[in-house]
Amino acid sequence: MKKLLLIGALSCAVAFHACKKSDNNTGGDDEQPEKIDTVHLGDRTMLATKVKVAFGIYSKGSIPAATDVSGTPTLVEDKNLVNAISGRYIVINPNFDYYESTVKGYYVSINGSGAYFKVDYSSNRGFYREATGFPSSLGRQGDYVDSSIIIKLPAYIVGDTLSLTYAAYDSLGHVSNHVKSLVRIHSQNSIADYQDFVGSWKVNRKTDVNGKWQNYYIPDTSRTSFTCEGGKLKYCINSGIECFEDIAAITGVTKYDMMFTDQNEFSELFSATASRVVLDNSTCDKLTYGTQTQTKLEKGGWSFNPETKILTIVVDNNGLEYANFYSYSVKILEMTPQMITIVNTANTTYQVELVKK
Repeated sequence: MKKLLLIGALSCAVAFHACKKSDNNTGGDDEQPEKIDTVHLGDRTMLATKVKVAFGIYSKGSIPAATDVSGTPTLVEDKNLVNAISGRYIVINPNFDYYESTVKGYYVSINGSGAYFKVDYSSNRGFYREATGFPSSLGRQGDYVDSSIIIKLPAYIVGDTLSLTYAAYDSLGHVSNHVKSLVRIHSQNSIADYQDFVGSWKVNRKTDVNGKWQNYYIPDTSRTSFTCEGGKLKYCINSGIECFEDIAAITGVTKYDMMFTDQNEFSELFSATASRVVLDNSTCDKLTYGTQTQTKLEKGGWSFNPETKILTIVVDNNGLEYANFYSYSVKILEMTPQMITIVNTANTTYQVELVKK
């Protein structure tokens, strides 16, 4: 009997403790704890020690003041908002209004951090830089006027907007004007919640201006008028001679795939062909065509906002020098494990359907 009473008392005590805990519970027990390496954007000093700037040396202090002498390079003010994804790269492409001497690199600072980086492209500090192409029309050697500022972000960031300042310097030690740049940071997603994104997708079809679905891979055919002069095929540009119409070119997309990984990595593989008539190899009885194939592989990262259903894609080429860095956003209109319908937020005139491969 005592044993039963003891168990009953213990049960009541446990129940009472549970009730008391529940009464004071504000829902915090359901919140996921921060990862140990989380960085808050509000702590700019800490953030500056966690980022990696390509070819950059960290120093405490402020960016050197602009040089007020003739021949100093001048940067164009940056009014564009740069998009980046945590754990990936901020890519800034400075534009010059004027420069004389060889541009050697940049100074870049996270505003409010009390530190800056000196970017020296002639060095190699853990980042790969693609080999330069042919010399420019000016024949400049060792000039990095077309180089990007590349910043590797830590994986876990709390906050959404970051302010940077950068300036260029040349071989004579001149420092340009200081330019500010705003960066919007998109967070990595919990893959457990968005597992349906992961995998390879094929761009299947899109709507036309009337909203009717069209096969994305139907080739476009263009026709023109030809004539035969002296046994040779020529384009018909004179309406006063005898001409005939035939196919001049056939162009079409042969592959358009998008890949999303569980590490928020994105890649896009695009391939298209263009077949055009080759007059020198054609006869009046038979047209001969030459075919060219264009293939493009782009890499970057992705982030999804479940409240707005906006998918942001940032093409950063994994931090390598790349002329075609860009970002864009699409809205998810419909999604199943095997199909996604999207519309570009900057151009809502047509929809695109992706199917799982």
